[in-house]
Amino acid sequence: MKRNIVLTILASLVLLLSSPAHAVTKQEPAHVVILLDLSGSMAQSVEGEKKIDIAKRSIQSFASILSEDTQVLLRVFGHEGTNRNAGKAVSCSSSEAVYGFGAYEPSTFQQALNVYKPTGWTPLAKALTDTKQDFEDHLAAGKNIVYVVSDGEETCGGSPSQAAKELHEDGIDTIVNIIGFDVDEKEAKSLKSVAKAGGGQYQPAANAEELNRILQQEASAFGR
Repeated sequence: MKRNIVLTILASLVLLLSSPAHAVTKQEPAHVVILLDLSGSMAQSVEGEKKIDIAKRSIQSFASILSEDTQVLLRVFGHEGTNRNAGKAVSCSSSEAVYGFGAYEPSTFQQALNVYKPTGWTPLAKALTDTKQDFEDHLAAGKNIVYVVSDGEETCGGSPSQAAKELHEDGIDTIVNIIGFDVDEKEAKSLKSVAKAGGGQYQPAANAEELNRILQQEASAFGR
């Protein structure tokens, strides 16, 4: 009699543990997109060092401490044309994925960072719209986060707040975080509205130390 009771209990446990509620599911890898502003103003200096060099170094360090299974994409914008009116049309149409989606690989990622130099205007709305397409093309599931590093607001007539809203709400579980690097009050207000529309947060960075600290904290907290 006792033996039958034990067998019944064991059978019930097997059924319970094999049910969908207790099934082990594979967690989808996280997807991180870094949008780097290559408008002409990024060639200016902060505390004796070019903003673009500070940004590249901080972004490289950020990517290096993400978890190994994180899929990373680096997209630059404003890197073609010039920051004069004659080169505006070309610059405002420039947005290019130079790395990924893929796992972080140090030398390849660094090469991608160094492909272009800051030169043009700031087509932030286009970069966000193109990022939405990146996620869709990659069939990105799981945790999706966009980090924008920019030293200014949209200068190409687009609506980055609308683009961020569509990226956040249009069937893709994505948030848009923005780091305003050495921006004035007007630019900060504009970038805050973009981050809010994208379901993320805005953080200001006045110098190299602050930018690096913000990105290090974001990378460290990412897997929590």
